[in-house]
Amino acid sequence: MVLKDIPTVDELAETTGQSKEQLLKDREAAAKMSSAADDE
Repeated sequence: MVLKDIPTVDELAETTGQSKEQLLKDREAAAKMSSAADDE
């Protein structure tokens, strides 16, 4: 799956009102999950 037009962390923080730190953690977790799925 290829994602296009991925917003920056700054944009996401503004849009969602979440902290940048939380968004970075979420992004890292998502990256780990997607790479783990690719290994199967």
